[in-house]
This record gives sequence, C-alpha cells and structure tokens, in this order.
Amino acid sequence: MAKQPFTLSIVCPAFNEETVLPLFHAELSRVLAAIPADCNIEVVYVDDGSRDRTLAVLRDLAAGDDRIRFLSFSRNFGHQAALTAGLEAARGDVVIMMDSDLQHPPNLIPTLLQHWRCGHEVVVTIRDETKGAGWLERSLSRSFYTLLSRLSDTEIRPAAADFRLMSRRAVDALLSMHESHRFLRGMVQWLGFPTIEVHYTAPPRAAGVSKYNLRRKARFALDGLFSFSKAPLRLSTWIGVLAIILGCIVCGSAILGRTSGQPDAVAKLLLGSCYLLFGAVLGAVGVLGEYIGRIYDQVRARPAYVVKEFGPVPPADRRANQRAAA
Repeated sequence: MAKQPFTLSIVCPAFNEETVLPLFHAELSRVLAAIPADCNIEVVYVDDGSRDRTLAVLRDLAAGDDRIRFLSFSRNFGHQAALTAGLEAARGDVVIMMDSDLQHPPNLIPTLLQHWRCGHEVVVTIRDETKGAGWLERSLSRSFYTLLSRLSDTEIRPAAADFRLMSRRAVDALLSMHESHRFLRGMVQWLGFPTIEVHYTAPPRAAGVSKYNLRRKARFALDGLFSFSKAPLRLSTWIGVLAIILGCIVCGSAILGRTSGQPDAVAKLLLGSCYLLFGAVLGAVGVLGEYIGRIYDQVRARPAYVVKEFGPVPPADRRANQRAAA
C-alpha cells in the first residue's frame, strides 16, 4: 500500500478505570511517538458510564493531548456498545480497537499497521495466554468458542480478542449492521474481508480489577450463541423428538407392567415420563422466548447507547455524533 498520509483512529472503551487510564495513555503515547509522520492520529476514549473518576481523568488527559476525543455515556451500556460508539465517532482511514487496561499491548500497534499496509482490511489478534488467568477461566473460554464455532455458520476463532485493526471500508460495513445484541467478534468475521491474525500474550492488569464478572461473561456468551447460531432451536426440536420416543417406551413399559401385576412401577414410569415431557416443553419454550425477546429488542430500535458528554469535538463532528446516538 502506498505511503500516503492517512488518519489512524484508536478506540478505547473504559469502565471504572481511573487508576489504569494514566498508565495506559502514557504507554500508548510512547508507542505512537514511533509511528511514521505520514500518519495523523486521534485517540477516541469511550467512558461506559463509569461510577468512579474515569470521566475526570479523561477530561484531564484531553486537556494535555490534542489527539484525544472522548464520549461519556449516561449509564453503563456495555463493552460492545462502547466499542460501537467509538467506531461511529472515529474519523480515521484505519481504526484500531483496544481495551484501556493494558491487557491489549499497545506495542502491537506498529505490527497491525504493517499488515494493513500490506493490504489486509482486518487484522485480528489472538490471545495465546493471559498471564495470571486461572485454569477454570481459560477452560471455560476455550470450551465456549469451540462450541460456538461448531454450532455457528460463521467461524469464530477461539481466543479472538476485541483488539483488532479495521480499514475504513470494513468499519463502514460493520456499522451498517444495526443489531441490538452486538457480538462484534462474530460480526467482523461475518463481513468476510481479507483478514490476518497476530498472536500475543496478554499481560496482567497494570491496575484496577476486571469488570467482566461471571454474569457479564454469561450474557456476552449468550449474545454470541443466539446471534450466530440457530442450533438451540434445532436442539429443542430434537429434545421434543427424544421426549416422544421416551414417552412411547414408557407407555409400552406401562402396558407390560400392568399385565405382570406391577402397578407401582407403572405409576413411577408415568410420573417420570411426565417430568421428561414437561421439561422438554419448558426448555423449548425458553429457547424460543430468548429468540423472540431479541426480535422484540430489535423491533423497538432503541439506540445502543446514550451520550451525555462529548470531549473536545469540532462542531460538525459533534452533530454527526449526536445523529449516531439518536
């Protein structure tokens, strides 16, 4: 790719990261200082409704660095909404998404840019290891992505992170997908642009604690499963078929038990068959309800986020961002 001037946007969501943000921005600035002069740089921070001093820290950082722009949500809308808001606000010819907790190493940015210069529209990062992560967390993550890859029509790479580079064309295509429940790792893969992988080892957090508790991880996993797979619906169908087969077996056993004079065994078999049947029905209704609920969310067409404050943004861009958030 020709070395023509271009703009690089770096999108960084933050939620209750007051302690690590100064460390992250210092490391990011150190890496960006080595970027060639043909690159104009902007850093777009997104405060995801933090309850600590994250917004105040962003104001201070923006006052000392004219490359910084920031958005602050009215409440916590979630990591995927924060990334989406940053992408909508980004003006760059190429955009890099990364977390602001230093577990996405800024020193990989030159490598990502080099792959983009070679013609790759999307550069995804694969986390080989997270230092300090427990075996249970690693096992659950691997199991989820393995299951999702097998159930989904779209290949989802295990250990793929939301740390990635995208060309402007890829970003615009991604933003044309107006999904309420956003699973960006799958959405980017679905686009089908030329992609290359970069592997890395995630260091431990430099400060603060992870905000991805078990409840958030479970909700994120469900978004990925129900957004990119119809397998739960098919599974409920097969459970229904299995319940019918078991019911036939139970009825046959009941007839045989009655002829052999075992009324208690017959009653137990009938009771067990009722439990199986009701469980299969309720499970199928629950899966169907999950899909219907997501359709309802999509039909309501509520915005993915609400911005309460913009950082130092030119008036024209401010109007564009307000339209994006509306």
